[in-house]
Amino acid sequence: MPDPASRAVFLSYAREDTDAARRIADALHAFGVEVWFDQSELRGGDAWDQKIRKQIKECALFMPIISARTQGRQEGYFRLEWELAEERTHLMVRGAPFVVPMVIDETTEAEALVPDRFRDVQWTRLPGALPTPEFVARVRQLLESPRATAVAVGQVSDLPHQGAVARHERSYRTQWVWATAVLATVAVAGVVFQWRRSVPQPPPAVASSSSSSTAAQPPMDFAAAKSIAVLPFVNRSADSGDAFFTDGMHEDILTNLARIRELQVTSRTSVEQYRATTKPMLQIGRELAVAYILEGSVQRAGSTVRITGQLIDARTDKHLWAQSFDRELSTTNIFAIQSELAQAIARELKAAISPEEKKLLARRPTENLAAYELFLKARAEKYRGIRTSAALDQLEILYQAPVDLDPNFALAWSEISWVHGYKHFFRFDHTSVRIAKAKTAIDIAVRLAPDAPETILNLGYFHYFCGREYSAALEQFERLVGQQPNDGAAVYALGLIQHRTAKWRPALENFRKATELEPTLPARWGTLSRVLLAGRRFDEAAAANRRTVELSRDELGYSFNLAAIPFFARGATREMEMFLGGLPPDKANSPAGLDYRRTWAVGTGDSTEAMRLDQLQPGSSNAQQAVMMAAVYAAKGDAAAARARLENIPPGLRSRLERESDHAALWGTLGRMEAILGNKAEALRCARKAVELVPESLDSLEGPRFAADLAFVYAWTGDRDRAIAEYTRLLRTPWYPGQNVQEMKRSPVYAPLRGDPRFEALLNDPKNNAPLF
Repeated sequence: MPDPASRAVFLSYAREDTDAARRIADALHAFGVEVWFDQSELRGGDAWDQKIRKQIKECALFMPIISARTQGRQEGYFRLEWELAEERTHLMVRGAPFVVPMVIDETTEAEALVPDRFRDVQWTRLPGALPTPEFVARVRQLLESPRATAVAVGQVSDLPHQGAVARHERSYRTQWVWATAVLATVAVAGVVFQWRRSVPQPPPAVASSSSSSTAAQPPMDFAAAKSIAVLPFVNRSADSGDAFFTDGMHEDILTNLARIRELQVTSRTSVEQYRATTKPMLQIGRELAVAYILEGSVQRAGSTVRITGQLIDARTDKHLWAQSFDRELSTTNIFAIQSELAQAIARELKAAISPEEKKLLARRPTENLAAYELFLKARAEKYRGIRTSAALDQLEILYQAPVDLDPNFALAWSEISWVHGYKHFFRFDHTSVRIAKAKTAIDIAVRLAPDAPETILNLGYFHYFCGREYSAALEQFERLVGQQPNDGAAVYALGLIQHRTAKWRPALENFRKATELEPTLPARWGTLSRVLLAGRRFDEAAAANRRTVELSRDELGYSFNLAAIPFFARGATREMEMFLGGLPPDKANSPAGLDYRRTWAVGTGDSTEAMRLDQLQPGSSNAQQAVMMAAVYAAKGDAAAARARLENIPPGLRSRLERESDHAALWGTLGRMEAILGNKAEALRCARKAVELVPESLDSLEGPRFAADLAFVYAWTGDRDRAIAEYTRLLRTPWYPGQNVQEMKRSPVYAPLRGDPRFEALLNDPKNNAPLF
C-alpha cells in the first residue's frame, strides 16, 4: 500500500477565497480524500514555510483555485505555492496528472495570471466553488488510477483548452426598481432563505425562457450511507377518494423517519415529483442524492387497512427488505404501523434510535380516528400551497374540524396557530384579533404537547409571524434543529430568522444545508440565491439561481433573475438581451413580461424604451411600477407626465393606511410618490414613518428597504448630502434586493444625484460591489 500522504490533495488559494477552498475541501474529505488545506495564508514562519514546501513536494495532486481574487493579487504566498508546483512538474513525466487548476468564477484561461505549465493541462470549472459529484469522482479517479488517467487529464475538466470559456452569469438584483420585478417570485416562494454540495455546470449562454429537458445533477449527498427518500405511496383502495388517507400515511411515515437523528430523509415536497414515476430507482437515487428509497402502498377495505413497504438500495437497485402490515383500522394500529415501519428501516440502515426518538415514534397524536382523518384532509389542503384569502379561510375551517372532535389534538392546534399567524404576517388580516386567535391555539398546543416537534416549529412561527419576535422564534427553531438536524423545514426556518437578525453567515450555511436536504425545491434554491446576492457573492448566486431555473422549468421570474446577474456583477447586458430576445411573443407581451422588460429598461437607463413599454399598459395601477415610471418622466423633465402617471394612486394608499397604519411598505412607497410630486415635508414624514415601523435593528432583511425609500426621498427633495450618506451606508449593508452600483450608474431613478463628485466616486469605488460577507 502506498503512503496515504502520497495520495493527498493540496489546495492552493488566496485568502479571499478561503470559503471556496473550505467547500471544496469539505466535499473531498467527505468521500475519503485527504486534503492539505492550510487556513492561514498569513501565519508565516520558517517551520510553516517548510511544511508547505514539503506538502507540495509530496502531494498527489496540486489544485490551485483561480478566481478574480487571485487575479487581483499581484503578491501572495499562493503565488509562491504555484511556482513550487510548477518546479515540481519539471521533474515529472510529460502528461502525468499533477496540477489540476480550478476556476470558480468567469476568469478565463487566456487572461489568468498563472505559471506557464498550468496552461499545459485542462482546467476544471466549479462555479461558486460548489463541487459536483462528477468533480469528486474524477479527483478520486486521478488519485486511485493515475496511470489510467494520465493521458486524459482533460476528463477532469469542464473548461475547453486555451480558453473560450462559457461566460458564467454572475450577480443579481438590487434596489427598489428591481424589487418590483421579483415581488411575484418572492410571493410564490413564500417567506423571503456548511459549506457543501454542488450545482450544475453553466450552459454556454444564459438560460432561455424554457429550461432544458435534461436537468443538471443535484447537490451531492455527503450522508449517503444513511440517506433515504420515501416516494409517494400508491393508493390501492377501491375508493379513489381515499387518496388523502394514503398521502397522510406517506407523510407520517416520512416524518417518523425524519425524527431519527442519524437518518437524512428527503422532504415530502422533494419526492412529490416522483408520484407515479416510471424512472428507474438508480436514476431517482442520483437525482435525490440518496442511498436508499422506500416504496409503499396503502389499501383500505371496510374496517381493515394494509400498508406495505419495500426498501431499495438506490445505488445498486437491490431490493433489501419488504413487509406488509394488515390491521384493523384504528388510530392505535395506524400509529403502531408507522412506528414499526420507521424502526425496521432504521435497523436496516443501522441507525441508532435514542430513547427520546423512540418516545416520539410511539406517540399517538389522537385517539379519534375521525379527527385524524379530518386532520389529514386539512394537511393535504395546506400542502396544495394555495395562499389566497379564500383558501386560508377554508384551511382554518378544515383544521378546526378535528379539534372540534378531539379538543386534545395538539398537532391540529399548532397548525391552527400557523394559519392565523400566516394571515397576520402576510396581511390577509393584520389585526390584534388574529394575533389573539393564533396565541390561543399555540398555547393549547404547548400545554398538550410541549415537546412535539410540530409544536416547537409552530411556536417559533407564532413569534415570527405575530410580532417579529425574532429572538423568541430563533430559540424555538434552534431547539428543533438541535433535535432534528436533518429536518429541511426546521433548518430553513432557522435560516429565515438568522437573515432577519443580521446573522448572514449562519443563515447562508443553513440555507445551503436546506438545499442539500431538499435538493429539488426551487424555493430553497431561490432563497439561497437571494441571500448570496444580499452579500454580493455573485458567482455563487448565479449558480444557485441557475438551479432554481432548472427545477422551476417555465417560471419567467426565475429566468429573468438569472439573466440579470451579469449586469449587477459587471454591467453586462448581453445575457439579458439574449434572454428577452428569445422570449416567445405571448410571454414577452404578457403583463408579467412587460413588467420585466420595463424594469430592465429603467434599470439600464433606456428611458425611451421604458416609456414605450409603459404605454402598452395604460392605466396600470401597480404602485411600485407607477412610482418607478414617474421617476423616469421626472428625470426627463416632464413633470406633467410624472404627475399623470401617479394619477390617483396616493389617495388609494392613504385609504389603505387608515386601515393598516403599521404597513411600512405602503408608507415608504407613498413617501417616494410625494417626493416626485414635490411635497417634501409629506414625503419625509411618510418615509420616516416606514423606517420607524421597521428599523434595521428590528429586521435586517426588510429594514434597509425602507432606509432606501428615505434615501430616495432625500435625493428627490434636494438633500444630496443626506441622500449620498444614506446610499453610502446601504452599499455597505447586506440586504435584499440591495443597492447596486451598476444600476445606480444608469437608472433615471438616481438622476438627482448625477454629476455630484461624491456620488460618482461612490459608484466607482470597487469595494462597493465587492462581497459583503
